[in-house]
Amino acid sequence: MKWQDKGIVVSVKKYGENSLILNLFTQNHGLHAGLVKYSNKRNNKDIYQIGNIFNIEWSGRLEDQLGYYKSEILNSISYNVINSQLKIDALITISSLIDKLLAERQVHSTLFKETLDFIYYLNNNEKFWIEKYIHWELKFLSELGFGLDLTNCVVTGSNSNLKFVSPKSGRAVSETGAGEWKNKLFPLPRFFISNNENNYDKNELLKGINITTFFLNRYVSSLGLKLPDIRDRFTNKLYKFEKYSST
Repeated sequence: MKWQDKGIVVSVKKYGENSLILNLFTQNHGLHAGLVKYSNKRNNKDIYQIGNIFNIEWSGRLEDQLGYYKSEILNSISYNVINSQLKIDALITISSLIDKLLAERQVHSTLFKETLDFIYYLNNNEKFWIEKYIHWELKFLSELGFGLDLTNCVVTGSNSNLKFVSPKSGRAVSETGAGEWKNKLFPLPRFFISNNENNYDKNELLKGINITTFFLNRYVSSLGLKLPDIRDRFTNKLYKFEKYSST
């Protein structure tokens, strides 16, 4: 059997003398692995870098076999990413989260689009990419079934003056609804609920990272797992940066 799709490289592992096991996050077939052959003389294995995007054809005798990929590269990571260690870490973090936490061969077309958009955003050297990354983690949490509900206050039902997020329910809380419990709640970053607000305010961005870190850790703990080490390294670097507009 055969099928064609578009895929993002999320992990690569050498197999034998001239093959790689390529794990792709695909548009219509989810997280899917396959073998690719490469030539040492042509050194074409170097095109299979994390974050590169391919048109692919998968073939296998049976659907549940590893199978083989034929590929044509659509987009490779630009120098804007290669020249920034922080952006490389962000890209590897996204790839690792997908590779480790998504079930194989389950379609996540909305998350695929979000991931594709983020990679293009990085390649274009856009200045608000850290905010874009945090929005990606929010979408990822939703795909895992741990999405936040920020439409209205969990206490009063009001959709105005939302200021906090409950660590217990993952829902928004208004200033009035928080009452004496506000010190036990996460401050709600403005850009979580405003699609038109682009910012690189460090305090706001770190509020967002604190929230996604908490809920991602809750999810992996429920599975007896830990977040990939690369994500800790990436987020630790975010805390050390002074001006996110210049990263």
